[in-house]
Amino acid sequence: MLFEITKQQFGDLTEYVVQEASTGNRFSVVPELGGLVRQLSLRKDVTLYSLLKTPPTPQKLAEDSQSASELLFPFASRIPDGSYTFLGKSYQLERNEKGGKNAIHGLVRKNKFTLQEQSIKSDCAAIRLAYAITPTPGYPFEIKFEVTYSLDQQGIFRLHYEAYNQGTNAAPAMFGWHPYFDLGNEEVDAWKIRIPSQTIVTFDGNMIPTGTAPYHHQGPFSLFRKELDNCFIVEADGHSAVTELISENQDVTLQIRQEIGDGKFNYLVIYTPPARDCVAIEPLTANVNAFNNGEGLNLVSPGKSVSGIIELKLY
Repeated sequence: MLFEITKQQFGDLTEYVVQEASTGNRFSVVPELGGLVRQLSLRKDVTLYSLLKTPPTPQKLAEDSQSASELLFPFASRIPDGSYTFLGKSYQLERNEKGGKNAIHGLVRKNKFTLQEQSIKSDCAAIRLAYAITPTPGYPFEIKFEVTYSLDQQGIFRLHYEAYNQGTNAAPAMFGWHPYFDLGNEEVDAWKIRIPSQTIVTFDGNMIPTGTAPYHHQGPFSLFRKELDNCFIVEADGHSAVTELISENQDVTLQIRQEIGDGKFNYLVIYTPPARDCVAIEPLTANVNAFNNGEGLNLVSPGKSVSGIIELKLY
């Protein structure tokens, strides 16, 4: 196995490509646009699958309002009216959702990350990026956010995030990854999905949680004509939970494994866009509106950090 990391231009943007030569397994990241993963290709047998649906040009990627593959921190999803209370104090975030109704998807997306480290070993290669959040009126905390992407000889792609509190006050924190997944030249209606949950979050008309309800699907179920835009509470034995996106026609399954447990990825959003050409599978460390409801919210003390891992593989 021979891994390499190359630097190349994507229009006016710079991206780093991590690749394993014998299989063609590869991913590319764009530090200047929130450190997002622009491409991810993994092989099963003779077929190399391009797994991420992202805008095809630099301009469209920069203008993307659907957060394709973006890192969402220190909050993900919506905070109604952008307002929240933390440790007895009230704060107001920018209402940046379309229509100006809510705050959505955090403070690091679209911002320029810095390259911290590249590493190549005999069995894997990795790239580490960082972004420093400085205090603002809506989020008066100082956090160093880092993400490490890696690819190993088993064809496993791994995302490891860590958020370190560099300030003097405890800070609220939630992280989510927002990838849209594709499986070959098929539409969503051809696929099945297995979700590691028996509990669904109920929403109001503003997509803000109101409670929970039982979720009765057991095992994989068909996505044919099924529309999903839901948050689930993840349930599994051990230290990780697995979501599977399945194409029986192609005999291939994408496995998304998220670390669970105290402070980890205990929530999951599934969304089927109207175009029916991909599925968003979004591991979250907390529930939607966690800055207000506290469900899964991490409280990061000064000098401490939170972290978690998401892994992808094909079989």
